[in-house]
Formats: sequence, structure tokens, C-alpha cells
Amino acid sequence: MPSPILLLAVFIAFALTNAYSYIKGGNAADTRWTAQIQTARANAEAQARATEQRHQEAVNAITRRHTAEISQVRRNLDLALDSLRSRPDRPAHLPEADRADCAGGTGAELSRPDAEFLSREAARADELRAGLRACYQHVDATLK
Repeated sequence: MPSPILLLAVFIAFALTNAYSYIKGGNAADTRWTAQIQTARANAEAQARATEQRHQEAVNAITRRHTAEISQVRRNLDLALDSLRSRPDRPAHLPEADRADCAGGTGAELSRPDAEFLSREAARADELRAGLRACYQHVDATLK
């Protein structure tokens, strides 16, 4: 009959080799799982960067168009204000008669301050309209 110490040594050797194989197999599975997760994360990151770049290019184009529109509006305002310099000032007092007798009441003869005010308001409205258009374009570009 084999000695109990020899049986114990064989049993311990068998247990250690099984434990080593189990740990090594678990490490390989963990390595495969980690590699799969890292690959998926890298793909998602690349896709997110491509989407971000596409959105940034769209925003840059929209910003350039908006800046050009605002510059055009401001140039038009400057031209309009220059053309209004020859208009007369607003009269100090309004006539006692009806509105039809009031010079500038029809808009054809607006005084310089009134015409400048209306020109500035029209330019401000054009700037707001250009800003709204840029916002719509930005939203449309990000939804694509």
C-alpha cells in the first residue's frame, strides 16, 4: 500500500495543476473580453469623432454664412444712413391742421431722424432674421 504522504503529495500536485489551468484559462477569457470591450469602445469613439467633425464643419459653414449676411446687412445700413443725410430734420412743432397737412406724414418725406430710426430697425430685423435662419440651419445639420 502506498504511503499516505505520497498520496497526499499526488493529490496536492493534482490540485495545484488544476488550479493553475483554471486561473490561466480565466485570464485568457478575461483578456478576450477586455480586448472585445476595448475594440467596441475604440469603434464608438471613432464614430463619435467623425460625427463631431461633421457637425463642426456644418457649424463652421453656417457661421461663415451668418457672418457674411450680417456684414451685408451692416453695409446696407451704412449706405442707407449715408443716403439719408440730405433729409431735413424733424420740424420743431406739428401743424395745427389735420394729419394730411403734416410734412412727412406719408412716409415719402420722412425727416432724417425718423428715417434713420426706421432704417436701423429694419437692419436689426434683418440681423435677427439671419440669426434665426442660422439657428434653423444648425438644428437641421445636427439632426442629419
